[in-house]
Amino acid sequence: LALDLPAMVAGDELRLRAALENLADNAVKFTEHGGVTLAVNAEPAGKRVRLVFSVSDSGIGLSKQDIAKLFKPFAQASEETARRFGGTGLGLVFVRRLARAMGGDLAVTGAPGRGSTFTLSIVVTPVARASSNPAASQITRSLRILCAEDNPYGRVVMNTILTELGHQTDFVENGEAAVKAATNAAYDVILMDAALPLIDGLEATRRIRALPGAASQTPIIGISGRTEGGEAAARAAGMNAYFMKPVSPGKLAEALARLA
Repeated sequence: LALDLPAMVAGDELRLRAALENLADNAVKFTEHGGVTLAVNAEPAGKRVRLVFSVSDSGIGLSKQDIAKLFKPFAQASEETARRFGGTGLGLVFVRRLARAMGGDLAVTGAPGRGSTFTLSIVVTPVARASSNPAASQITRSLRILCAEDNPYGRVVMNTILTELGHQTDFVENGEAAVKAATNAAYDVILMDAALPLIDGLEATRRIRALPGAASQTPIIGISGRTEGGEAAARAAGMNAYFMKPVSPGKLAEALARLA
């Protein structure tokens, strides 16, 4: 159900999709009988627009005590729920973080046995028409990408972006595993978080550059939350490009097109 929506807006399509897919998956998972609905509406937010997505289900529902526990990493409402339905995957803290990064929030209402409603809001900018991205279209084949990222939320977001762009991605969680993977397999591009356990992304990059043969020439894109001096250190270590978190899907697509 969509009401009063602008024809086109500018926003983070891929992160929004990841958040909504998470909410929809949870709603289906906890609804044995009945159904799940998605309603979308728009509200003015100054010169911008607030999109409000409501995912409602007729499932097991939530008490006030359950709701208070939900926004913790990997938490579930109760041990009984965990035994009955299994893990909830990334958890709602992931969706709330994405919503707040996009200028909105995530709220929940419900009652035991009467279903739940999760309301996700984000702020976007109305536009007259879609902007083209010629650089992103320059890649005509699927790339094999290695992504070194230790944060589970970061891996899911990056997987959503790269899958949408049509690429195949292998993930590792630390710098040593990144060097090992680059040694044992041929990748078109490596995405390297600068802050990794065991050895950081900079040292991992230096070790990859010291490998024999073609592996040493694999393009490496650095990704980091570091605000000062990060790019200079990344270039000195041998990275070909560098992005601050959160990574823009459009800029990442352009970099992949240029380097691959």
